[in-house]
Amino acid sequence: MGISTRFGHRPATMAAAGLLLLLAPTLPARADLAAAEADIAARQYEAAIGELQPMADAGDSYAMWRLAEIYLAGHGGSLAEGMALLQQAATAGEPDAQARLGVMLAKGDGVAADNLAAYKWLSLAARGAAPGTARTLAETNLSVVGQRLSPEERAAAKSETMAAVDSYQAPAPAAPSTEPAPAAVETPPEPAATASLAVSYRVQLASIPNEEDVPAEWERLRKRIGAPVATLDLHVERADLGAQGVFYRLQAGPFATQAEATATCTEIRASGSDCLVVAP
Repeated sequence: MGISTRFGHRPATMAAAGLLLLLAPTLPARADLAAAEADIAARQYEAAIGELQPMADAGDSYAMWRLAEIYLAGHGGSLAEGMALLQQAATAGEPDAQARLGVMLAKGDGVAADNLAAYKWLSLAARGAAPGTARTLAETNLSVVGQRLSPEERAAAKSETMAAVDSYQAPAPAAPSTEPAPAAVETPPEPAATASLAVSYRVQLASIPNEEDVPAEWERLRKRIGAPVATLDLHVERADLGAQGVFYRLQAGPFATQAEATATCTEIRASGSDCLVVAP
């Protein structure tokens, strides 16, 4: 199996037989990151660093990852700073950073090779990546690294992975109560959000082939897009495309007018994400 390596704009410095990598960064549509993305595309790295640093300092894991990519590519900071930011972003749950860190550990690229740690980070990346190329490549890399481990090592790495997943997702435990439970009070059901969405203007943000991936993809989009969709509801439209298969279109709304939907789509597109207006 050949090696394909793409971390932002930085070529691989070391090769490892059988390990794939094609991590195309996904652009968030948050307006506060648009300028940084534009500066990175224009190779204006000092400006991009100035825009990303405050967001990274505030705990934005995506900004940490993008800043780490700049430093690791030699466009500012140092390798040590880049690795520290990459580790922070991965620990915070950023799938792109987890995938990058996993491959670096598997290849011994800038860090000591560690297949156990690589397996953990690639497992997390495969769980958190958006459906499509990013997830497929994380899973492929995970499979390659897994073949290097003994069954016992794989079990240990999976245990570490689940511990990390729990740290992201575990709810706070409820305090025990000695009070009797209050009697249930029946309330009329609220109208479903999708009912109003179906007869309103909407914006379509993604189309995916697996219905079970819809909740995770919606959460990913909300995180990346931020303010433009923060108060919108999700509407899922099933589309049977015949020989191409069935797809599930993630749409957000409602909008009272086409002009409102168009304005939101314009804001989303300006920051680098796909968006189209859907009429009722």
